[in-house]
Amino acid sequence: RRQCPQAPAKPTPPPVTPRTEAQELASKDTGAALTPAFLGANQFSDEKLRQAAPAAYSALEQSRTTGAPLKKEFKDQIAKAMMEWAIRRGAVCYAHWFAPMRGCNAQKHDGFIDLDFSSPSVVKPMKKDFDGGKLFMAETDGSSFPNGGLRQTHTAAAFNSWDMKSPVFVRNETMYIPSCFVAWTGMALDEKTPLLRSMGAISKEGVRMLNHLGDKVSEVRTFVGWEQEFFVISKDAYLRRPDLMAANRTVIGAPPARGQQADTNYFGQIPPSVAHYLEAVQKEFFLLGIPMTTYHNEVAPGQHELAPIFSVSNVAVDQNMLCMELMQELADLHGLYVLFHEKPFQGVNGNGKHNNWSVQGVLASPGGGMLNLMKTGKDEMEQVRFMVLCACLARGIKLFGDVVRCACIGAGNDHRLGAQEAPPAIMSLYPGIGVEAHLKQILAGGELAGYAGDKKALKYGTSHCSEIEVNAEDRNRTAPFPHCGNRFEFRAVGGPQNMSHPNTLINTVLADSFAAWSDLVEGGMSVRDATAAMLKEGMSAIFTGNGYGKDWPKVAVEERGLLNLYNTVTALDEFTADKNKALFSKHGVYLPEEVDARAAVMFEKYAVTIKMEASAMIEMVKTGLVPACARDLKTYEGTDLGGDRAELYKKLTVVLADLESVAAAMPHDGDEATEAHYCSEKIVPAMAACRKVADAVEGVMEKALYPFPTYSEMFYGHH
Repeated sequence: RRQCPQAPAKPTPPPVTPRTEAQELASKDTGAALTPAFLGANQFSDEKLRQAAPAAYSALEQSRTTGAPLKKEFKDQIAKAMMEWAIRRGAVCYAHWFAPMRGCNAQKHDGFIDLDFSSPSVVKPMKKDFDGGKLFMAETDGSSFPNGGLRQTHTAAAFNSWDMKSPVFVRNETMYIPSCFVAWTGMALDEKTPLLRSMGAISKEGVRMLNHLGDKVSEVRTFVGWEQEFFVISKDAYLRRPDLMAANRTVIGAPPARGQQADTNYFGQIPPSVAHYLEAVQKEFFLLGIPMTTYHNEVAPGQHELAPIFSVSNVAVDQNMLCMELMQELADLHGLYVLFHEKPFQGVNGNGKHNNWSVQGVLASPGGGMLNLMKTGKDEMEQVRFMVLCACLARGIKLFGDVVRCACIGAGNDHRLGAQEAPPAIMSLYPGIGVEAHLKQILAGGELAGYAGDKKALKYGTSHCSEIEVNAEDRNRTAPFPHCGNRFEFRAVGGPQNMSHPNTLINTVLADSFAAWSDLVEGGMSVRDATAAMLKEGMSAIFTGNGYGKDWPKVAVEERGLLNLYNTVTALDEFTADKNKALFSKHGVYLPEEVDARAAVMFEKYAVTIKMEASAMIEMVKTGLVPACARDLKTYEGTDLGGDRAELYKKLTVVLADLESVAAAMPHDGDEATEAHYCSEKIVPAMAACRKVADAVEGVMEKALYPFPTYSEMFYGHH
């Protein structure tokens, strides 16, 4: 038979880079993304409320300032203005968006509708509806969220309410309402409520302290500028790695020939697929009112970072949580997956979330203005404020180093802290070498003023580059708390963390030192002597050397009396100490029961994480790697080319059996702390032993037989 000639194959069209609605809108004319009509278009700002409901806006401002309750009529006016705006932006639903104690936010979508009960019809018609009652209160089941025993199935009521100082926003067809989440008892079930309480504590004690310095301020605010690190891999690779799907971390995987050793990735050219993706992310952020200005390659292959301009702490936290949600959503459109885990890949840098933190007073004089307590200068009062701030912060870190350490815990961060990429687990303060010298002079009887922190002139040695001014102090990346000119950077926070928790703890610790300083001044001590007293308690927490140095842990513990809480469980053991419960109770941040509940939740989260990682490792080795070993051995039957493969593959089955045995012996009759300690002391070492052999197996196995995407494929396969 004659065969019909086949038509020539059509050439495969080039892949089309997906474009979001924000990108399409931004590209309609040049510069559209930077116009007022685009920037913040999907955020309901104060100005939009002021224009829509001026009387309600004034009442809201009064409520925000004094805490006075809002009248129902104003709540309804605010809700109506929000709804009408959101509908114009395409929304048909609203959702209270909140942060349970689990790491990711929660939401429940409700339509902007209700039944028209004024209708005489038996079947009531629907009508558009959203009022102040729905905006300011939503009820849900508190017992289904992590709660540390604060809620039970038979006592489950919990409530949301809008954080009035964080703007609502629209995404897709929903208006999101940043909210707090508390139990029927008023105890916090979320991350945000304690943050807001801590902001109130530092404002109260900060105002008190500044008034003693002669500064008349109405409020003290904390600000945060975050830097989010992350890895990008292909969605296909993610779906073929059971460990990433279970725990967002590779529990096995041999290092590639090309990792980060050549130092070529940091600030290098962004791969086109990731560049297109980040361009889309930035446009979406602009629409949502998030001033995301910076993105670049990070140190490890496949790793990147982005950062917005700073904002007041609660808004900054909301922006970061929205950032992680939105990045994952857009990554899916681009065939990518984002890993925020602190250590998704062994042998290369992991992901942190640098928490740039400042404390500023709002002047009570007409016209206002701000005083940054974390910035020195030529003015004598600026110098005094800064030295008082440094002394108080040093005292807080020394007395409550265990609390600060608990701000950066987690099974993932245990792999990262102190690993030549992040600060050690010993909490210390780096104010700068010159500042340290001046603080020592104060301790010896010197005056508070005298350190101006003058900018330093930096010359490039060529007429092609202009002379520039740089900070008086160098940058110390090995310190948990280095000073950076106008802020302190808490560098130890983990990549996927909700930043509410770390900021709650450092706010509370500093508020306590402000209170202690004021107590001394009110007791008759001079400002200078009170500051020296703070330094006497905290000077040993100031360290301006190399935090990665091999002698530092020994010196820190034995000579300075600092704590080396080297992993999550050792840190959490200290969190519920009586002195810490007293700290939180004194400043209205946590009740003792809330401290116990937080500890229980954090212990449980650690144990659950380790158990999931161990289960993923067992599954991958047992159902993927061991069968591949058997197939690989068949290749060498009848030859002497197999080397020591048989012995190595046999060893894999032995360490796998050990891990299975240890995992099966997990105690279930103890409390959360008991389970967490077992995971840390038994399962983690067994996993490390199994991984060592599994990675050696990968190194000798025929490449085509290895059942999972390799590190090289994940680092570079999406480029």
